[in-house]
Amino acid sequence: MNEIRHDTTASSAKKLNQMNRLSDMGHFPPQVNAGATLNVLMTVAITWLIEPHFGQPFAPVLWVALVLALNLLPVILLRLTITPTTTYPSLAEMDFVRDQHKFSDWVYVAASANMAFWVLSAWAVFSVNRTPLALGGLLLVAFLATFSPVLLRRRSA
Repeated sequence: MNEIRHDTTASSAKKLNQMNRLSDMGHFPPQVNAGATLNVLMTVAITWLIEPHFGQPFAPVLWVALVLALNLLPVILLRLTITPTTTYPSLAEMDFVRDQHKFSDWVYVAASANMAFWVLSAWAVFSVNRTPLALGGLLLVAFLATFSPVLLRRRSA
């Protein structure tokens, strides 16, 4: 059986705008994964707080739209500052705040789909079981799923 192996050194040396695989995200510094994880966890917790106040069938869709708008607005505004002389750091040198607008477009589509998944999953869980235990369980699952690149990288090191 032939194994396909990817050169991890070459992947971590890629520039942000050269990402072409989801697995490239495994080369971000832990602080970047921590920022993304914190964003998901805060959104799940806020969803737990607001869900009982909005019983309309369209409410989760509006909440997803608002969350995505709040997440993408800084990127859209910061992209206005990109010029032909803009430098792009390697994946391993990325800064969560300074470089969040420098990815290829498809990365924002993937990140938006991921956030929509967590919002809709949280809304569904909390509409059926709105307990602190359900919140804690979903936060744990979200943490493990979104911070897994760091956890797996440390385990294999």
